[in-house]
Amino acid sequence: MNQRLLDRYLFREAGGAWLAVTLVLLSIMLSTRFARYLAQAASGELPRELLFQVAALSSLQYLVILIPVSLLLAIMLALGRLYRDSEVAAMTGCGVGLAEMYRPFLVLGAVLAVATAALAFEVGPWAGRTADYLVKNAARFIQFNPFEEGRFKSIDGDRAVFYTEKMDAAGSALSTVLAQVSEQDGVSFVTAARGEQTVDAVTGERTVTLRDGYRYRGEPGTAAYDVMHFNSFTTRVAPPEFIYVSSKRRLMSTGRLLGSSDPEDQAELAWRIAAPISVFILALLAVPLAHVAPRQGRYSKIVIGILAYLAYSELLGVGQVWIAKGKVPAALGLWWIHALMLCWALVLIARRNNYFRRLRA
Repeated sequence: MNQRLLDRYLFREAGGAWLAVTLVLLSIMLSTRFARYLAQAASGELPRELLFQVAALSSLQYLVILIPVSLLLAIMLALGRLYRDSEVAAMTGCGVGLAEMYRPFLVLGAVLAVATAALAFEVGPWAGRTADYLVKNAARFIQFNPFEEGRFKSIDGDRAVFYTEKMDAAGSALSTVLAQVSEQDGVSFVTAARGEQTVDAVTGERTVTLRDGYRYRGEPGTAAYDVMHFNSFTTRVAPPEFIYVSSKRRLMSTGRLLGSSDPEDQAELAWRIAAPISVFILALLAVPLAHVAPRQGRYSKIVIGILAYLAYSELLGVGQVWIAKGKVPAALGLWWIHALMLCWALVLIARRNNYFRRLRA
């Protein structure tokens, strides 16, 4: 049998199944998160313009979790179909061994392990920080308002002072407005009978339009003032500068984690290292787990595969907690869990290899 043709065929089968499984799982996770974003948008906590942007950034974080399990399920689904249609029996009859069967799956696993490493070490934390920044910055835009009913309010280090006697519930319609703005060549004082303000959901800048008022401009302590009556006067007020700070470890850059001696930082780093390794180990584990007897259904071993992944994932979670609490040395990390899963995979592979030899005998 042409090995290159077989490799392409198996790679295409597993790759197509992986793409389908990943899209389904990602859609489920995003739909749950998107419902929460919609609730935040409805309550005014998150601008509608940011919904899809934040959801797209969240999907990059989810892929770190989804790629390992989707690869395991994809290989098992692809091989399940091949066993059901007796294609595996035909391959072994043509001299194809377990090593030849593994090669395209390990190539796919290596590609996805590299992608997972990039997501876990760089892209995922960056996407998380960016989404967190957008949400916090949007909240700052919404909360910032230069006007407060019945009170003088200063912004930008007292460079400007605003006052309104009355303001509607939405904060857009104003009445009896006073404003004082310090400029390089003097001070401007504005009074108006009424006004309104709008906010840019992206930049947070507020456009204030005052109507039927007067503008006084001059130098304090002198009588040289210019007085101007206006029907409409528009000015823009930008929110204060935002300095983004996040204490969430899952959003920290990998460089910061590498230089930290904090056990919790080391636990986060160990988890990031574990993500791409788990992809490769689950690819090894999928082939022997996918074996289906002639009278078994195509999906009969999927439950076992899911349970294996859940056990692996749970062990990694427990190991991460132990590192954070100092019960396991950071140098040991989560390697002992990978070793356990690798040993189990090798035992199953050895058993399946004997099976293949008997088929070819």
